[in-house]
Amino acid sequence: MEEVVENGRLPDRCRVICRQNVFEPVRSEGSQCDSYETQNACHFGCNHVRHACTKNYAATISSRMGLLLLGILCATLLCYWLGARFYSRFIERALGVDPSRPTAATLKNDGSDFLPTKSYILFAHHFAAIAGAGPIVGPTLAVVYGYLPALVWIVIGATLMGGVHDMVTLFISTREEGRSVADIARHYLGPFGYVCIVSFLVIGLFMITATFLNLSVTALTSMYPAAKLGMEPAARAELDAAMQMPPDHMGMHPFHQGGGLPTAVALKDGQPVLLARIGGIASTSVLFITLCAPLLGLLIYRIHTPAWMNYAIASLLCGASVVLGMYLPIVVAPDVWRLLMTLYVVLASAVPVWLLLMPRDFVNVQILYAGLLAVVVGLVIAGVSGNFASIPAAPQNLGEVIPAWSQDSGLQYVGVLWPMLFITVSCGAISGFHCLVSSGTTARQLACERHAGKVGYNAMLLESLLAVSIILTLLIGLDWQSYLQITYTEKNPVLAISLATGSLVNLAFGLPVWSGTVLGILLLEGFVVTTLDVAVRLNRYLLEEVWRFLFRNPPALLRGVWFNTLLCVGVMFLLSRSNSLPVLWQVFGSANQMMGAMALLVAAVWLRDHGRRTLYVLIPAVLMFATTFASTGLSLMKNLRDSNWELVAACGVLILLGVCTAFIGAQKLLKPPRRIESV
Repeated sequence: MEEVVENGRLPDRCRVICRQNVFEPVRSEGSQCDSYETQNACHFGCNHVRHACTKNYAATISSRMGLLLLGILCATLLCYWLGARFYSRFIERALGVDPSRPTAATLKNDGSDFLPTKSYILFAHHFAAIAGAGPIVGPTLAVVYGYLPALVWIVIGATLMGGVHDMVTLFISTREEGRSVADIARHYLGPFGYVCIVSFLVIGLFMITATFLNLSVTALTSMYPAAKLGMEPAARAELDAAMQMPPDHMGMHPFHQGGGLPTAVALKDGQPVLLARIGGIASTSVLFITLCAPLLGLLIYRIHTPAWMNYAIASLLCGASVVLGMYLPIVVAPDVWRLLMTLYVVLASAVPVWLLLMPRDFVNVQILYAGLLAVVVGLVIAGVSGNFASIPAAPQNLGEVIPAWSQDSGLQYVGVLWPMLFITVSCGAISGFHCLVSSGTTARQLACERHAGKVGYNAMLLESLLAVSIILTLLIGLDWQSYLQITYTEKNPVLAISLATGSLVNLAFGLPVWSGTVLGILLLEGFVVTTLDVAVRLNRYLLEEVWRFLFRNPPALLRGVWFNTLLCVGVMFLLSRSNSLPVLWQVFGSANQMMGAMALLVAAVWLRDHGRRTLYVLIPAVLMFATTFASTGLSLMKNLRDSNWELVAACGVLILLGVCTAFIGAQKLLKPPRRIESV
């Protein structure tokens, strides 16, 4: 009988009919075995039949999931290749890219904000700055509609809209001497259009920086129960003994498990619980990379070391920062980290870009590259091996897999598919924040116009690939009910993707589950911190433009770098400690997408006035205006019913500024073009 089981064959007296999502055990006539179903497999009265049935089922789910996984990856990469190879070249021709034309970085080189930069260094900065937490958290939340709608929107949106948005705004800003989208709007939409756009951008950036400061503090101080990370449990006697030790400044009792992550013991519901200090590793990594960044800046920008050496040093620093974090985790209270991060942002936003911002981004992006590569390679290995049933927390049958389409859950937790899916996915498809980076720090460092496609368009595709990888990791790393429980009931999407990444790393590379979870936290921390320092610098640029608009000759104080930096950081810090910020951010999720629509509208007017094609930017602009107006309108009606007047006011301001900008832009487009000579 054992030989029959090893071959995976069922005895003739019993047969199993397998349909799409469940097994239906059927008792053959004359059989002596009674059959019944359980949640994870079909079990028969005979034990050997149960094992054979489970084995056959695992093979079925593995083959189906493997083909699905590899098919999605191949289709995604093909779409990105077609976009980078053909569509971005079409945009280059439509824009009139001239590689021999001096850029703003060359013409206005001041060694501080304007600085011609090698394309691979600039790509690293741009990618690290635009990605943020959006392509990780957004797709995780959007999977509530099923994996298919989110995947389709991410791939199509990034290829035809997001990449176009980033590339075009970067090119136009370069032609306009490195001015921001808002300042360009002043010349092409008029003073009132400028006031609408710059007000929208400044308010949005204050919300973004305050929220990202809180996210960075959460990532750097995060602790998760060790049991959820697949770590070996500690004996109750050991936990009780640890509780007798004096607690640290955070109320945690030291506990050394002897391997793996740094841990501590704390009381939860009256019981001692072993917690893994994941945030301590990220904290050490952030501090170490920040301290080493000026040295790398000197090597790159003053000594001009070759590219291979820069990559080698940056990779070595990244690896050392993580190893150091394992042995010397820095654990401080959230309020202390908030203050330290605020001080860091002041320096990173005010000192010359080559000294801290650019080299730090270049070092940190190596972790992001390595993490993204590890996830993609892990997905390929998972697709080929098909050992999904062995992953902790992974689906055990097709009925537990995240479905391709789930309208009911989407309606329950988020709302109607359109427009809410598009707003939820956010940065993975198109993001208005990117126009601020493209027309801010990146445009002022672009050494050649041809790099606009390599940096702007391709960085958006890489960010989109990250979003797709996040969805596929969830697909094989978490079952449907666990996903809903962690992401929406417990409201912890970061934990959901971290646990799924841990499962993937365990399957693909045989590493402990907790190591993949650390990778997920490091990815989030890296994106958030690099976006935070860039966003504050961009807000400083906008304020400097506002003073020049309000005063013909602004006072020296208002022109000062440190004054504007401290103003931006002060508002950010106060908002991050405000209880109203989480409420207001529900509305400003739509603001990010409306920024993109405004930037595309400004680009359409610019292109039309310069005698160039506009449809490839005008169509995405109209679609995004419609989407954001619809989402903000739905939010307005909901908050009116709930008498939530803060959110009602916020929605009203967004809609008013958006409608005014769209109206002014439409008026300009309907009038005869000014036919400005190429600048």
